[in-house]
Amino acid sequence: MFSLSYTVKISTRAKSARLKMTPHDGLVVVLPDGYNKKHLPALLLRYDAWIKKAAERIEEHRPAPLPITDNGLPYTIEFLHIDEKWSVEYNTKAKRVLDVDDAGGKRLLLSADVDDAELSRRQLLAWLKRQSQKHLVPSFEKLAIAHDFNYSEVLVRLQHSRWGSCSSRRLITLNTKLLFLPDYLIRYIMIHELCHTVHMNHSKAFWALVSRHDPFWRTNNAEMRSAWKYVPAWVSPKS
Repeated sequence: MFSLSYTVKISTRAKSARLKMTPHDGLVVVLPDGYNKKHLPALLLRYDAWIKKAAERIEEHRPAPLPITDNGLPYTIEFLHIDEKWSVEYNTKAKRVLDVDDAGGKRLLLSADVDDAELSRRQLLAWLKRQSQKHLVPSFEKLAIAHDFNYSEVLVRLQHSRWGSCSSRRLITLNTKLLFLPDYLIRYIMIHELCHTVHMNHSKAFWALVSRHDPFWRTNNAEMRSAWKYVPAWVSPKS
């Protein structure tokens, strides 16, 4: 009997049932609209071996968690690429969110009670976006200049799955979650999107251009498949 918990999502675009395993959502069963759910138990049993291996793979790659509150909020935030660690304090008397860097270390002071998870998370994500503007955007701009790429604008947004994107107008969007990744993976994503300003596809010419600016792109591209492991669960909670 199948015992692992799972989430069912109905997709109007799905042509057949499919399974995916993610670190924050666990096992997700995507079903096309109109799928007869009486076939679901048989589907799960058929892919039982794959499900177990996928779950084991996630546990093997899951890093040691940083301390969190009872409702899943962070006490510590760590950015690997700039070697910064912030302690988070809740329910301060401050009227606004403050980040302090003094003899006591880097401290993020939220003006929300730890029990107010929605307000606290909203403040945390707003602070993360400011940090991404501060760190990711200048790095991107320097990289573009160093490799002689032209783009129209660079934005940062908190996106569910895409690490970055490039529009036909050469507008680059970077995912705020990149803040949590090692520097070499951040650089790979930036190079990837900059190369899309030349080739708006994944053709051989595109990958040749990527290779010219990142000789280790194959390894980096493969590692991006498990890059979720660097992103704390509170950033992308279950919907």
